[in-house]
Amino acid sequence: MTVTVETRDIDTVVVHGSLAGLLAGLILGVTTVITTLVLTGSASWPFRFAASFIAGPDALDPGFPLGAALLLGSAIHFALAAVFGVVFVGLLALTYQLSARPWLLILYGSVFGFGIWEIDFLVAVPTFFPFLVGRIDFATQLWNGVLSYVFVYGPVLGAYVIVFRPGVIDDWRAVGPPAGTFAPPRGEHRD
Repeated sequence: MTVTVETRDIDTVVVHGSLAGLLAGLILGVTTVITTLVLTGSASWPFRFAASFIAGPDALDPGFPLGAALLLGSAIHFALAAVFGVVFVGLLALTYQLSARPWLLILYGSVFGFGIWEIDFLVAVPTFFPFLVGRIDFATQLWNGVLSYVFVYGPVLGAYVIVFRPGVIDDWRAVGPPAGTFAPPRGEHRD
């Protein structure tokens, strides 16, 4: 019998959560830029979209400096990706799931990605950035929204945990009978 032992060290959660989020954010960002390039013919939309969180609707205007949109959009994207990665690894640590089976971690990642999309695009954007609501077409919302978070960002978070297993200390293997069981002594019997 093997029992996996986990630890909930905040430093481990933050470091590995940030790294998982940055890796997943990088892969999500690359796929989003490629998809946007294929769908619209321009790769600047994701950067302008993220930059508009700070710069407002002016960031969506083609007159807004592309360099500023690239820098600001990338900074916001990777900051959010790291924060979401810490939340994902933190939730796994709190629920004792850092040592879960690989297929389950991928599933957790996909569900987490879906949750991020729900909160970001269906709650936060309409509430805090109403000027963005009418600017996202169906294809962009479908691929750069729900599908990319469920099939790219989330599973990469899960894959990171599978590979690095942050917080998993060791396996404890039982060598004898379970604790608390009685085994009569062997050998001579004295009255």
